[in-house]
Amino acid sequence: MKKLLVSLMAVFAIANISVAQEAAIKWNPLYLGLGSVNLGIEFSVAPKWTLAFEGNAVIFNPWQNGDNSIYANGWTGTFEARWYTCEAFNGHHLGLYGTVGRFGEASSNFDLFNKIALGGHGATGATNVKAAMLGLSYGYYLKLNHGWGLDFYVGGGILYAMYNTPGSTEVQKSNIKPSLSRLGVVLSYKF
Repeated sequence: MKKLLVSLMAVFAIANISVAQEAAIKWNPLYLGLGSVNLGIEFSVAPKWTLAFEGNAVIFNPWQNGDNSIYANGWTGTFEARWYTCEAFNGHHLGLYGTVGRFGEASSNFDLFNKIALGGHGATGATNVKAAMLGLSYGYYLKLNHGWGLDFYVGGGILYAMYNTPGSTEVQKSNIKPSLSRLGVVLSYKF
């Protein structure tokens, strides 16, 4: 009986908290330039704190032009906790985020992309890529009106990846590397 009573109290407490939450649906058009679509949602959980989730799917590759090409297909998901200096969805914010991703294959002839993302194997490609990132972000949320806003942010942290090189079944592991891994000019609608 005690377990039932505690469970009911927890359900009512959670229901009361979720009614008071504000939420925003977010879209980062910068990802279109990378051949990716994305959508995110951010919830306020306290007056200055929010939790966010963003998902990205790489659906096509606009960067194929002969020797200088980048190709990838896959997905990423990012979870972030943010602290706003004024109030949630207003002003400067600091965040802690984690990103996971999986790509069927990835290749690039750009040296910087090869060294950071593909462990130097980009010219020949990498398959079955699994990656994880952990980092800090800084940004500014600009209210345009009651519902609409723009969220500008940049984030960096550490990147770790596992992948196969073509013709090999041996799993390669990258070193843990510092990386600039988030950049956003995000259109947001708060409801």
